[in-house]
Amino acid sequence: MRLTNSATHYGLVSKLLHWVIALSIIGLIWLGWYMVDLTYFDKWYNQSLAFHKAHGMLVLGLALVLFIWKIVSPSPAEVASMPSWQRVAAHAMHHILMLLMVAIPVSGYLISTSAGKPVSFFGLFDVPALFDKNEEVRDFAIDLHFYIAYGIGFLVLGHAGAAIKHQLIDRDGTLARMIWR
Repeated sequence: MRLTNSATHYGLVSKLLHWVIALSIIGLIWLGWYMVDLTYFDKWYNQSLAFHKAHGMLVLGLALVLFIWKIVSPSPAEVASMPSWQRVAAHAMHHILMLLMVAIPVSGYLISTSAGKPVSFFGLFDVPALFDKNEEVRDFAIDLHFYIAYGIGFLVLGHAGAAIKHQLIDRDGTLARMIWR
């Protein structure tokens, strides 16, 4: 398997970044929903929150690597049989997903650092706070994080549904280009 993308298939690096980021975002959304029901005195509260923050920073870093990788190794062209409106929709979906995979960890970072405290990256180092305690930023970032999480969740479902539809109904090989073969 090639490391870089070809004219018709995604390479190993693109596949790894795609699936690691996708599964991480899905896991972080699930963990976020789980954490909402925890109380401060629950034994998992602090551990899950620390993991959620650190993993969110990891997703942000991987998303930035993905952006650079897309410049180094552009994505293959869409399948020729795909109607033009679906190409436009696919491009829009990918661009929105890429924007949100940066926006959601940034909003989470703002929630954490609006208390004036850094975010620990798995205990290895701290990502410093940008400013002192700010309740207005915190309230805005909490709302933004919440709505982006739901938005990206729905877009991921739409993205997966479209890929499955292309593979099983259209039989144009769209999904096969991103799975392991």
